[in-house]
Amino acid sequence: MSETIKRQSLKQLAWPIFIELTLFMLMGTVDTFMLSAYSDSAVAAVGMSNQVINLIAVMFNFVAAGTIILMTQNLGANHQEKACEIAVVSIGANLIIGLILSLTMVICSKYILRFMNTPTEIMGVTVTYTKIIGSFLFLMAIQPVLSGILRSYGYTKQSMIITLIANALNVFGNAIFIYGLFGVAKIGPIGVAISTVFSRLVTIVLIALVIFKKIHFNFSKDFFKRLPIQEIQNILKIGVPSALEQVAYSSSQVIILSFVSLLGTLAITTRVYTSNLSMFIYLFSLAIAQANQVLVGYLIGEQKIEDVYHQTFKTQALAVSVSITLSIIAYLMSHSLFGIFTQDESILSLGKSLLLVNILLEIGRASNLVLTNALKATGDVNYPFIFGIIGMWLICIPIAYLLAIPFQFGLVGIWIAFAVDECFRGLIFTLRFKGRKWIDKSFIT
Repeated sequence: MSETIKRQSLKQLAWPIFIELTLFMLMGTVDTFMLSAYSDSAVAAVGMSNQVINLIAVMFNFVAAGTIILMTQNLGANHQEKACEIAVVSIGANLIIGLILSLTMVICSKYILRFMNTPTEIMGVTVTYTKIIGSFLFLMAIQPVLSGILRSYGYTKQSMIITLIANALNVFGNAIFIYGLFGVAKIGPIGVAISTVFSRLVTIVLIALVIFKKIHFNFSKDFFKRLPIQEIQNILKIGVPSALEQVAYSSSQVIILSFVSLLGTLAITTRVYTSNLSMFIYLFSLAIAQANQVLVGYLIGEQKIEDVYHQTFKTQALAVSVSITLSIIAYLMSHSLFGIFTQDESILSLGKSLLLVNILLEIGRASNLVLTNALKATGDVNYPFIFGIIGMWLICIPIAYLLAIPFQFGLVGIWIAFAVDECFRGLIFTLRFKGRKWIDKSFIT
């Protein structure tokens, strides 16, 4: 095990990840907030474009998912050369994918946006914004891989600081182009695109510098003389199920959003506010789960099976305990929290009911996140994917429809469906981990 990981506990790994995830989530919110001062059409243009960009981002993350698991297992097994080779293959793979998609977006963005029925009045700005962001998708492609390399070596604090710097640069750049600071022309969405690209470039340069300074790369003698077929296969074995699981989740949310739309504007608005409030509880569980994934990967590499078992269930207990506490606090303070966004009594009442159901939802989600990431870290990647599909499509969607529409529970019924899905998967993955079927799934040879 590397010296860095030995010195760091779950807490030391998790809190920088939490802050980094929060900053990443807030970046889009800040862009929208600042653009609203420019024009509503600018917000709409960026929103339409980001639907395309966010879908593409899923393709970049599947390589990063495989990178962290394979690197931590090999570093735990003290296979330093193998870990370095996986890092190089991952960067190369995502760079190639990113360059192809960058070219595709430059050529096809107008046709894609037409297919999405982009309104004529914002088509010109949306196409320009998309082409600027799309031209530099290769930066977006290699960023999660480089961040994954840092996390694999335990440098979560450095990754957090870099994300903070990037956010600051993005906000400053937005302000210049949206508000016309320092005599610069106000160019709204185009300026936001330039600011976004620049902040991503700075992020990649800074991460690369940290990697160059902190990590010593060495390779086997024949690495550059052969095609890294085995490394690519292993990355795909982990990454493809993870990517498909994310696609399944995103598409299921689109279906459920159509149910919410049937319930009217009040339900749509309340859903947005409740999702934003519960996001911070979710991010806490996700940060703990990702930190635990790093530790489990190392322990698997060291073949410390009992430590993997106890570490994961200890993390699950922590995540569930904190999630319950935060969810109860949110419920008790619901009037004040929703009051940040609105004073509509109907929204305040419905939102409080959702936050009550959210207590159960977060218990299941905390278990689900921790156990899913732990199973993947052991190499047991297909089981979470299969039951993720079952939970989202065969449980959540049918129950959401039945409770919301025929049984007329409305948005509360949809929230109950979310809770049932998360608790079902949390229980299934807990039983899977207790059954230790993951012991022989490691990628270490």
